[in-house]
Amino acid sequence: MDHFEQELARLMRDSEEHTPYEDRHRDRLQAGVRARRRNRTVWMATGSAVTLTGLGVVLVLMTGPFAQGGPAGPGPRPVTSAESVLMPSTTAPPPLPLPLPANGKPTS
Repeated sequence: MDHFEQELARLMRDSEEHTPYEDRHRDRLQAGVRARRRNRTVWMATGSAVTLTGLGVVLVLMTGPFAQGGPAGPGPRPVTSAESVLMPSTTAPPPLPLPLPANGKPTS
């Protein structure tokens, strides 16, 4: 209950008031209070819905790249000794044969 509603309730309950509110005024004031409460409830519900929607969108966008990568598999095993390391060959591969020209005779 905000300050306006507290003051209104105090004025309506106050028995020392010399000129009490008439029924039509009291009804109109209570309708105004109800309208303010409805407005505040709708505003809070809308804010909550927007907040939850925003969090949901962020959650979907944040988990997308992580979910697409999947779990990481086991990495390469460490080398335990020098014998298990394959060394590159020091001999050159044999040369590739040259293609023959269209007439089938080698050129000199």
